[in-house]
Amino acid sequence: MIRVGLPKGRSMADTRSLCAVLGVEITPGGLRYKTFVDDVPVCVYLMKAPDIGRLLRQDVLDLGLTGDEWLIEHDVPGERWCFEMTSYTASVCLLMKHGDVREPRWLRSVVTPHPNLAGRLLRDLVPDGRIIAVAGSSEGLVPDVGDACLDLMETGITARANGLVVRLGFGSVTTHLAQSQRFRAEYVEPVVKLLAESMVTVS
Repeated sequence: MIRVGLPKGRSMADTRSLCAVLGVEITPGGLRYKTFVDDVPVCVYLMKAPDIGRLLRQDVLDLGLTGDEWLIEHDVPGERWCFEMTSYTASVCLLMKHGDVREPRWLRSVVTPHPNLAGRLLRDLVPDGRIIAVAGSSEGLVPDVGDACLDLMETGITARANGLVVRLGFGSVTTHLAQSQRFRAEYVEPVVKLLAESMVTVS
């Protein structure tokens, strides 16, 4: 059986597109669905995006759609990213309070939902800063809990509403379908090819 993790929330439109090409109809409250591709059983799970990256890394899921930030956070190698889905596009930014003129190297703490990613990006820039991991939005915790936060920024509305400005940018992320290494690539290839058809349908 091939296990596929698809995200709930803001990526739900793409999840519906992928489910449609698999012949799966999403029902209210339903989180688990079964179908077949070339007589191979496929189970689809609707999950939170961070969990998809984590379970791909642990080889619990065979395929999953999630944000690049979660694939990087959980060390899913780029060669296992199948195709781009672009459920969203966002910038990875270090945000600080407006008026805080300190250089990043003087920061004592950075709040983030992506501690592994933050550790890699800030290792040399904030050498003595403590990385504080949170499960949700980090912007509201600056400056009371952390001197800065590292998070995604799409429109900048949340940052501005909390009096934050971009101090450093680290490029953009989007979403990709990725695979684990539990099966050989050719085993899941028919499912990947079918899911890629959703991109043709959307365009």
